[in-house]
Amino acid sequence: MEENLLRSLNELKAAIDGDFRVLAMLEAEKEMYQDETIVPLVQRKNAAEEDYELAIKIHGENSLEAKEKEKALYLAKKELDEHPSVKKYNDAFIVVRDIYMEIDDVIFSPFRKKTLGDVC
Repeated sequence: MEENLLRSLNELKAAIDGDFRVLAMLEAEKEMYQDETIVPLVQRKNAAEEDYELAIKIHGENSLEAKEKEKALYLAKKELDEHPSVKKYNDAFIVVRDIYMEIDDVIFSPFRKKTLGDVC
């Protein structure tokens, strides 16, 4: 039994690793990390994130300062997410994430505790 399970798991891993969608995601990730135009966008987003966190600590979450920093963070994140290399990676990642979620549901759903929503 244990050998069959191990063999099945290895076959599943090989199938996932060789899936064209996973390979496309890995290629998009590689391209994204090699794209030097992304570095300043990441730095801008990280700085905006730090500014926002600091504004919350100093002035509170509902302060005008925090709201302004939150908007700056949103715009920096939006600019990063709209970069073609990042968008290509994110789109590929979503497809692969959904595959992993489906596999997780098939394998582990029988072992999950039922919730009230599952009963109705």
